Order: sequence, then structure tokens, then C-alpha cells
Amino acid sequence: MFWCWTGHRPVPYDESLHRPDKLAVIAQGRTTPLADVRPWPFPDFEATITACLASDPADRPTAKELIAAW
Repeated sequence: MFWCWTGHRPVPYDESLHRPDKLAVIAQGRTTPLADVRPWPFPDFEATITACLASDPADRPTAKELIAAW
């Protein structure tokens, strides 16, 4: 959702990296702040995207929770 809405990856990495190295960068869990790349403010959608990017998968909403919220 992050990339589709902003046109940016949630986790920036160098395109020249090999796949295992890209995955290692992603696994660090440091995402681009949504406010830095959002095309326009939309607080409800931003909260949803941010929740889905939680470092710990247990903290991310389920599909059922996302549907109920919208």
C-alpha cells in the first residue's frame, strides 16, 4: 500500500544490492516516514499504512481488522 500510494518503497535500498542484501535491509525494520513522501495528507489511510508496517508482525492488523476499520 505504501509504494502504491506514494511511489516510493517503504524501505529504501540500493538497487545494485543482491536480493539477500536487500532483504537484510528490509528486515532491519526501518521504514521511510510516510509524511516525507506522501502525495497528500489523508490521516486515516496513513494510520492504516503505518499500522501495517509495524516491525513486529504481531502488532500489525489482520485483514479482518483492516476491513472492519473501513
